[in-house]
Amino acid sequence: MSDPSLTAFRRWQDSAQGLLKKIALAPERHGAADFIENVSGSGTKVAIGHSSATYEEALEAVYAGANIFVHTFNGMSGLNHHAPGMVGAAMDTPNTYAELICDGHHVESGAANLLIQEKGIDHVALVTDCMSAGGRRAGEYVLGEFPVIVKDGAARLKDGGSLAGSVLKLLQAVQNLVQWGRVSLYDAFKMASYVPAVSVGIEDECGLIAAGREADFIVVDENINLQSTYLAGKEVYSK
Repeated sequence: MSDPSLTAFRRWQDSAQGLLKKIALAPERHGAADFIENVSGSGTKVAIGHSSATYEEALEAVYAGANIFVHTFNGMSGLNHHAPGMVGAAMDTPNTYAELICDGHHVESGAANLLIQEKGIDHVALVTDCMSAGGRRAGEYVLGEFPVIVKDGAARLKDGGSLAGSVLKLLQAVQNLVQWGRVSLYDAFKMASYVPAVSVGIEDECGLIAAGREADFIVVDENINLQSTYLAGKEVYSK
């Protein structure tokens, strides 16, 4: 972990041939505001998270150009009536996007519904934060250099038990939101597709089914169970 560096970012962007669309940082790090202003001005979206920043520090980052909160509630300073923290800043900045992990482990349904109610459907993006154990059996895995145990649909550090990413599938997040009863099926899918695309400025390429967009989509049944998957308009999976 280090303070943000424009030199490093430009090196990465050159190596990626301009493909970097989004970068995340902790807004309390030295030089963050200047970095955010420069990077967001170049067209790359800046997200803030994994942070103990104060409410004021988070707002400063937003004023500098940051527009996304990384998996809101998780890995950030919480909401307190004396110290609103990162969560308070996410709720108090209507033009930003709040990512949300809806696996029932990272965020309770009541908190998820509160964020959605405050931000609105068009500013909450469903994410998974899925680690390499996603789609695999329960058991022991590794996240970076940390041993992880996957059990009961959650990935936790073997030492201490903290959540270590997730094993969530995005369709399960959609199912959960609908079952929690505050979001329609249409809106839940929108939060899993179009809103994330808008948040990083690629809605002209993907995020909905329309002429000129990537023809990547899934087909589900009436119970929101996956039936088939299409990439570039071609079926690559069928139940």
